[in-house]
Amino acid sequence: MPEQFQHSREAAKITFDKISSWEELNAATAAEADVKFKDATKKNWKEFAVSGVLQFDPKEGKQMLRPFTDLDGRSAIGILKEAGIDTTNLTYVKPGEHLKGSINLDTGDKFGVVYEEPTYTAYFDHHAPGTKEVTSTAEIVYTTMVDLGMLEKTETMDRLVKFVTDIDNRRLPAEEFLRSGKTILGLQRSLDFEKILAYFKEHASATEELSPEEFAKYGLRGAAEQQQKTVEESMATLTRMEQEGKVVQTQYGSIVLNENNELKVGSVAAYVRHDGIINITPGRSFAVTLKEKDLDEKQLRERLGDKFQGKIIRGKMWIYNDKEPLQSTLQDIVTAIT
Repeated sequence: MPEQFQHSREAAKITFDKISSWEELNAATAAEADVKFKDATKKNWKEFAVSGVLQFDPKEGKQMLRPFTDLDGRSAIGILKEAGIDTTNLTYVKPGEHLKGSINLDTGDKFGVVYEEPTYTAYFDHHAPGTKEVTSTAEIVYTTMVDLGMLEKTETMDRLVKFVTDIDNRRLPAEEFLRSGKTILGLQRSLDFEKILAYFKEHASATEELSPEEFAKYGLRGAAEQQQKTVEESMATLTRMEQEGKVVQTQYGSIVLNENNELKVGSVAAYVRHDGIINITPGRSFAVTLKEKDLDEKQLRERLGDKFQGKIIRGKMWIYNDKEPLQSTLQDIVTAIT
């Protein structure tokens, strides 16, 4: 069975498991049965969870969960709404965690659509350890909704989903950051799903420069000015960090050492001139991300031994943000990748 139909078959279990009686789906014709299944899905898919964002709070002295999500999470929710599903009962969870009994989006460390019948817990995700397939939660939700007959496949939605997948997997040219104040690619954080969908009804590419009329139409003038300022400040910071020796040569290429969020936008600026970045808050968390090459997990484990913490995601990201203190120092991580 093709993978996409495995997704829809697994997703159908969410509906079948929640109906009170099979008589609810009885129908004289296949078309009537399809309508009843769609209605039952809209009625019974009620509780959702999505990956929130962890940010360090100086007042609390620790990372705090913020009630918003990234483009992939926002788009997955938006696609479900387009399919007629009510997602207002939504809980934000720490990245990688899940909410028992809910439909978990972009979190849970699973791949594809997974349904656990004993707990009525479902997952739409693409973060399973060891998985290298390039996709996104938005793409998984979209293909599943289409295959279930909940949503029509359109060129507009195809373009939007490709855009989300490319951003989530960092497959867009790094130099686009330098003109990110002029394109939807750089300004997507300031737009809700509906406005991004409206953009792709009129445009084939996310790298087309917006016209003055479009800046006004989408309410992006202020965001564009702020983004251009961010670009200038970030590249100036990167230049200073290079001069201060905060870039090292490793087996994976040149890596920026970004301690305590000195380079605030992280990889999007680093990738303009370098091959990767280490974002680290000493004693708490870190993320190593690479632009092109894949991390050698076996080698990293051998070099760090008992100090190895975290997980490798899609080969190009190594992260740790658990409750236990971070054992490795920045120098330990640098040594492990050099």
